[in-house]
Amino acid sequence: MADQIIIDRLRNILKDPLPGWDAQKRLMPEGRQRLELPQFDDLHPAAVLIALFPRDDKWHFPLIKRSSDGFAHSGQIALPGGRKEGSETDTETALREAHEEVNLSSEQVEVIGKMSPLPIPVSLHMVQPIVGMVNSTPHFQPDPREVEEIFYLSLEELVSTPITFEKRSFQDRTWDIPHFHIQGHKVWGATGMILSEFRQLISQII
Repeated sequence: MADQIIIDRLRNILKDPLPGWDAQKRLMPEGRQRLELPQFDDLHPAAVLIALFPRDDKWHFPLIKRSSDGFAHSGQIALPGGRKEGSETDTETALREAHEEVNLSSEQVEVIGKMSPLPIPVSLHMVQPIVGMVNSTPHFQPDPREVEEIFYLSLEELVSTPITFEKRSFQDRTWDIPHFHIQGHKVWGATGMILSEFRQLISQII
């Protein structure tokens, strides 16, 4: 059985001051505006869910490969989540989106805390990561309109995966793009920045 102590420690850590931008910017793609304290106006609120669940005696969480729909994050690796609707709270948004995208019922999820919000200028969103847990392995099922694939990352694999760099050419020059190479997928951009902070928190526990 996955160790409940890890969840209890994570719950407490999420109540303390978070590393925030200092941890997020380690996975910030080169070429993005570099601000020590990013401030952006008129960003639409959004939320994503890190849904921890037990699998093979370890805590895992799902990552998704978004469908190739032509939008800003088409085909990228992401956490389940999306835009806030109406008067929803951040938590309600994350839970609703997780249900829609990967068939995770909100009734199964116990929310244990929040991480630092992250601005995403390219899609004009301010994303709030929510951390939750599920007591047993859910029956995940992708919504084919939004999700091409679901895969599962353990906390141990997240902590042990190094940051690697890939050179990409755009705007008439070559840029170094940091990412995590996980199970054949490149996790970069906003998702990489969120997981960079999460990895720093988890590194204090396991």
